[in-house]
Amino acid sequence: MIFKNLYYNIIIRVILIAATCFLLPFAHKKFQDIIININIVGALIIQVILLIRRLNYLNRDLIAFFDSLKYDDSSILLTNEFQHINYMRLSRRLQTVNNQILKLKEKSARENQYFQTITELANVGLLSFNEKGSVKLANKALKDLFKLNNIVNIKELNVFHPNFAEILKTLSPTEHKLIKITLSNNANKELLQLILRSADFKTQDEKLRIVSIHDIKNELDEKELESWQKLVHTLRHEIMNSIGPISSTIDTLNELITNPDNNQIVQIDHLNNEIISDISSGLKIVKERNIGLQQFVDKFRSISKLPKPNFEKIIIKDLFENIKSFWKNEFENKKIEFKIPEDHLTEHILIDKNQIEQIIINLIKNALEADANSIKMSSTKDKNNQLLITISDNGKGINQEIIDEIFMPFFTTKEQGSGIGLSLARQIMRLHNGNIYVVSSSDSNYTTTFILSF
Repeated sequence: MIFKNLYYNIIIRVILIAATCFLLPFAHKKFQDIIININIVGALIIQVILLIRRLNYLNRDLIAFFDSLKYDDSSILLTNEFQHINYMRLSRRLQTVNNQILKLKEKSARENQYFQTITELANVGLLSFNEKGSVKLANKALKDLFKLNNIVNIKELNVFHPNFAEILKTLSPTEHKLIKITLSNNANKELLQLILRSADFKTQDEKLRIVSIHDIKNELDEKELESWQKLVHTLRHEIMNSIGPISSTIDTLNELITNPDNNQIVQIDHLNNEIISDISSGLKIVKERNIGLQQFVDKFRSISKLPKPNFEKIIIKDLFENIKSFWKNEFENKKIEFKIPEDHLTEHILIDKNQIEQIIINLIKNALEADANSIKMSSTKDKNNQLLITISDNGKGINQEIIDEIFMPFFTTKEQGSGIGLSLARQIMRLHNGNIYVVSSSDSNYTTTFILSF
C-alpha cells in the first residue's frame, strides 16, 4: 500500500511535469507574455522540487533505518512528521523490525557472554584456532596449565613439545591423543600427561578447530596407586594362604623333634613310628604348599610377560566361525542357543588371531559356568566408528559390588578359579591398543555383555 501510493504520486507528478514542459512553448508562442512564461517555469520548478522531496522522504527514512541498525539505535522517526498516514505505518513497521533485530543482538550477546563464562570456568583447557594457527580462544584453564599470560599462535606451544602445533592441526575429531610434556618452573620440572580431543566447525568467514587439553597425570597416578594397592592386597592374600599352613606345619614338626623339658633336639632313636609318620605328613604339606606358591608365582609371571601380538588381517566372519566350530559339540550337548547377527561380519580387523580367540573362548567358558543357555556374539561400531566385538549371555550375571574388581589379577569367585583369565584378556586387549569392559544388568534378555573395543 505504501509503495503503491508512492508509485501513483510519482506518476502524477511526472505527468504534470511533462505537461508543464509542453505548455511552456505553447504559451510562449500563443501569448508571448513574459509573466505567463515565468509562472509556468516557476510551476515547473516547484513540481520538480516536490518530486525530489517526495523521493527523499522515503530515502531518508530507509537511511535512518539502516543507520539505526549500524549504530544499534533503538528508535526510528520519519524525516517529516506531516507525511501521509501510510508513511507512519512504514515507520512503525521499520521500528518493529529494528526492535526485533536489537532483541536478537541482545540475545546473541548474552549467549556469547554465557559461552565465555562457561569456557573460563571450565577446569579443562580449551583452545580454538583457525587454519593458519591463529588463536581465537584460550581459556583460563589452558593459560594456567601452560603458565602463559597470552597465546597468539599455536606455534608458541612448540616450546613444550617440538611437534605440538602439528599434532593439534592433524588431530582427528574421533581421535584421543595422549602426549607427555615437561614444564620447567625455575629449578623444578613438572611432568604433564595431556589428553587431546578436537572438534571442527565453520563460521561464515573461516574454518575453526577447538581442542580440549586435559592433564590426566593425577588421575593416572591415582589409578596406578589404586591398582598397586589392589595387587598388593591380592598378592598378600595368596602368599599368606600358602605361608600360613607352611609356618604352622613347621612349628608342629619342630615340637615333634624337640624335648619340651630342655628345648633340645631329641635323639633319632627316640623317635617312634607315629612321630616319623607325623613328620612325613608335615613335610608333605610343606611340599604341597611350596608347589602351590611356585604355581602362583608362575601365573603372575605369565601375566607380566605376555608375548607381543602377531598381527594379521582377519575377516570377522572367519573369526566367529572358528569360535562356533570350537564350541559346536559343547553347544549341541548342552542345548545352548548360539546367535551370530550378520552385521559387520564382512569387516576386516587387524589382530593376533590366536590371542583374541583365546579371550573369546574364555568368555564363553565363563558364560557356560554361569549357567547360560543363550549366548550371542556380534560385531558393531560405536559413535566414533570404532569396531566392537560383543559377547553376551543370559547367565547369573555379575554382582555390581565386584564388577570393578573382576579384571584384577588373581581375583576370582570360583572355588577352583585362578583369577588370571580376565586379567590376561585386558592385557592382551591393551597390546592391541584396545580395551575390554563389561556391562551386567538384569533389565534385558542378556544379563552380561563383554565388549572388546579395538
